[in-house]
Amino acid sequence: MRAFVLPLPLLVGCLLAPEQAAVQLEPADVDLVAAAFAAVQPDGVVALVEDLDLWVPFDQACPVVIADQTAGREIWQGGCSLVDGSRIEGSLERFQGAEVEWVAGNGFSVHSPQGELLLALDGAVELSSYGELLSIEASYTGCGPVSDCSLGAVTVDLAFTLFPYGAYPDHYDLTVDGVVAGAGLDPATVYGAWSIDAHSCAAEPASGSLVIRSDTPYGLDFDGALACDSCAALALEGLPAGQACTPWLLPQ
Repeated sequence: MRAFVLPLPLLVGCLLAPEQAAVQLEPADVDLVAAAFAAVQPDGVVALVEDLDLWVPFDQACPVVIADQTAGREIWQGGCSLVDGSRIEGSLERFQGAEVEWVAGNGFSVHSPQGELLLALDGAVELSSYGELLSIEASYTGCGPVSDCSLGAVTVDLAFTLFPYGAYPDHYDLTVDGVVAGAGLDPATVYGAWSIDAHSCAAEPASGSLVIRSDTPYGLDFDGALACDSCAALALEGLPAGQACTPWLLPQ
């Protein structure tokens, strides 16, 4: 089981000088790009499967765990409270195999003793490994490892490939394709591919791009190998729109 520093990307419009930017961003553009970029990060999705125990509190009575050790499957049943006042609702099923792992939540959620939502999962995530290639299928509405619950749940239907898995999270190549929707934001299709090399640039992808298509197409081009400045060139409808800058963090 890996330990992760989970990125919570917060994009802000960091525009170039007017003569360098053909179009200017509206606040709604910045919100959509930020939500889409955050939703396609693999760290939270992987953590939902590999590090779920770190996000769900347990005591002797809650949640109720029904385990089939021979099949590698568990059912976590909520509708109960822990001694400290935390509450778990819904149910979750988990499978852990040699090459395939998955979790599937049915209205599953974790609330703090103060009633704050800490984790929610309605849907499923599956990790399949083929040697050093990791395939990720994610279709869910949720928050916690994948997004800050105080900002609202995200809904995704995404397919990732990640290689090499043995070097993750410091060095890997990623592809992603699918649909994302953030809190209060309309769905957008996304597709992209980028490379991470945290040893040479821990502030952004070394290279690659991400395309986001809602009513308007957006493009992000990463160049951390050349300029490790936490900024990506942004295009709006194919025209330069300055830069999108973010304090996203890669696992150290």
